[in-house]
Amino acid sequence: MAAFAFQLLASLMAGIVVGAIHTEFGPKNIPTKTLYSTEINGTIIALEPRGKRIRATLRPNTIIGLPDDPIDWNVRLSFLGDSDLAIGDRVAVKARLFPLKPPSVPGDPDFARNLYFSGIGATGFVFGRQFDVYRDNNNQYISSVWQFIEVLRQSVSATISNHISGPEAGIAKALIIGERGEVAAEIAEDLRKSGLAHLLAISGLHMGLLCGTVFFLIRYGLAALPSIALKYPIKKWSAMAAMLAGLIYLGLSGATIPTQRAFVMLLVVWVALLLDRRAISLRLVGVAAIVVLLLRPDAVLGASFQLSFAAVGALVAFYDGPGRSWLDRQGMRPWYERAVFYIGGLLITGLIVTAVTAPIIGYHFGRISMLGIIANLVAIPVMAFWVMPLIVASLALMPLGLAGLSLAAMTPGLTVLLKTASLIADQDWGLWYVSGLDGVAVACLLGAIAWCLIWRDRWVMLPMVPVLIVAIFIQVNHQDADMLVAGDRESWAVFDDQSGTLHVSSGLSSFQKSIWMSRFGIRPEDMDRRVLTCRNDPCLLNVGQGDDEKKIVIASQLDNPFYACRNADIVTSLQADLPTTLCKKSGAQVMVDDDVLWWQGGVALRLHDVAEGKPSLQTVRSDAGAWPWIIIGGKAGR
Repeated sequence: MAAFAFQLLASLMAGIVVGAIHTEFGPKNIPTKTLYSTEINGTIIALEPRGKRIRATLRPNTIIGLPDDPIDWNVRLSFLGDSDLAIGDRVAVKARLFPLKPPSVPGDPDFARNLYFSGIGATGFVFGRQFDVYRDNNNQYISSVWQFIEVLRQSVSATISNHISGPEAGIAKALIIGERGEVAAEIAEDLRKSGLAHLLAISGLHMGLLCGTVFFLIRYGLAALPSIALKYPIKKWSAMAAMLAGLIYLGLSGATIPTQRAFVMLLVVWVALLLDRRAISLRLVGVAAIVVLLLRPDAVLGASFQLSFAAVGALVAFYDGPGRSWLDRQGMRPWYERAVFYIGGLLITGLIVTAVTAPIIGYHFGRISMLGIIANLVAIPVMAFWVMPLIVASLALMPLGLAGLSLAAMTPGLTVLLKTASLIADQDWGLWYVSGLDGVAVACLLGAIAWCLIWRDRWVMLPMVPVLIVAIFIQVNHQDADMLVAGDRESWAVFDDQSGTLHVSSGLSSFQKSIWMSRFGIRPEDMDRRVLTCRNDPCLLNVGQGDDEKKIVIASQLDNPFYACRNADIVTSLQADLPTTLCKKSGAQVMVDDDVLWWQGGVALRLHDVAEGKPSLQTVRSDAGAWPWIIIGGKAGR
């Protein structure tokens, strides 16, 4: 046990070192202020359709308005959807360029972190058609392997568009090349509600089905040739072909974190087959985790990594232990028994995955689909026996220009997936909305689950009882923020716990509203009833009842701040400073003004903090830390 504790500590220290190295070698001299009108010259290295826009990643050569320092980071720009662009094009654009945006308020998703570790230092949009493209049609030079892969991905995307139309085209692109920009918002929402959102993220299911299909077809074909099957190791040949197919699929899918994890795990499986060793074990999961975290240590903070490894780890622990009897002697059973065992295995798999991933999904997304088990009973067989074999056939036939037939045959299968998602999503009772989950409590719970999965011994599990008690204690005493004010100095929300009503600003974007509604456990279908928009300036709110009632004033600019300070408990001036000293003497308990929002970022307030005995405030700067991708007040974290 002492050795195991030492290994855990060593792994933790190694992870800190790897994270520090990646941070240190991240992009340098990234913009810290908005360039409202600038000219950018660079080369397009990636393209992704996003509805009516095209999102392009540029490797810039020059950016007007920035110092003449070397640019070691890329720019992500939004073009009009009908722009004629291709990988490798050199472009000169007139655009508006924004620095990486920190979380709007403490606890909101940190999209800037992912951009930073992806090598992107700024984002923006091009002004209409104010750009020039320089293309050598006779000799297009692809400067790197990744650009060559991007060209292949665009070619596959064009082939799919030529043979599949409607929402099925968007799903096909998401499954084959990981391009989700053409999946309509309502379809993506149905997939999330039905528990089928994992179909959009190419992960273990997709990689396993594709490599398994290649492995089966090649081994089956070689086994039909006695002169080869009896003399050569066709099983190992098939494993090598599956490895190559997985590598190609990894590149075509964009090499996202789930895909990397799945490929590494399958690579270990195939290598084990080549060495005649046992492949399926928790060591397999550990090796995949180490490889992924060495490449992208920031992935451990993302929902994708956590969900992937939680689900796979739990399934491997079960089927490598108590569930092994389900796998043994399957080939000796009658077909009808195998069918029953297959359906039972799907059901048990769904129950395990739902139970293990529920805390993670609830923490990150605020809702859990309890009917996902039923949806996956339909979706998994359709993917395994219909869609994925035809994807393999389509990829094999595309170089020959013959993929039209296989893509057409795949379309009804995609329709079945969409209809299943829509049907399950319509059952509102099966979608549970949760709020107020504490991150430390969830981490303790998942740590206890991981410990039990690793040891699988009831006596060694006993040390986790205190950990679970700590998790329960932390969760019971957890307090969510009641008031959120974004760092853009325009958006805000106040939740009245007594009435279950969320008051929001009139200029709040639909995307930010959806994030905050999930944070407070409000269903989209209840928005008209439980979300109230305040269109007055200043906005006056009375939250709570009796002794717990708080009077809140929120304004773009207060004409008479002294009156507001004398008559309100919380005073917020979004775009002007407050006379702090005089306001404190007037009786206001908390004041938030332009000075706080500009230099400290968005704020989250607890109106009735139990520990403090009064309202308490937390800022993005204090919550997120001084990281180089956290840019607030025109200054980076370091």
